[in-house]
Amino acid sequence: MSRLALALGAVWMLVGCGGGGGNTQPDASTPFLAFATDFTGYHSWQHYDTSDAGMLVGIHDGRPITEYINDLPPHGSATFPIGTIVVKEVSGPEPDGGTHPVLAMVKRGGGFNSAGADGWEWFEIQPHADAKDTVHVVWRGVGPPIGDTYGGDASAGCNVCHTDCGNDSVCAHALLLSNF
Repeated sequence: MSRLALALGAVWMLVGCGGGGGNTQPDASTPFLAFATDFTGYHSWQHYDTSDAGMLVGIHDGRPITEYINDLPPHGSATFPIGTIVVKEVSGPEPDGGTHPVLAMVKRGGGFNSAGADGWEWFEIQPHADAKDTVHVVWRGVGPPIGDTYGGDASAGCNVCHTDCGNDSVCAHALLLSNF
């Protein structure tokens, strides 16, 4: 293999495969692909109690909800920057004794999910039992897999509510773009 091919391969690996540990990308024209490592340490990110918002839209039962954001948007932003990650955690057991899924939205950009919450990709993540600082991705995409439900929505979609809330599809009042 030539030196040029090796150098181009190294550049490709750095540009195309790196997880950013939750940092937004400065180049808004480049799509952001999140991996499990990008959620590492989300408990240390800026966070907000968003319990009241869950009650307003009728999808939560009053348990505490905390939302974490990896980077706050610049002052005066009309949209969240590509690379923004918002993680939502509900505290307390589910009525069936299980735990509520940890859900996230990642501003992927690049025209992803253009028929729904434009630019946003949805995730369910699960903290590793032995290391709360790391997670694995349960699912990702334009919504949950077929058969999965969320908030009693038989269509199991995230886009339905998030596209209706404005604010670049981020519904939590604490994360209103006008707050930053």
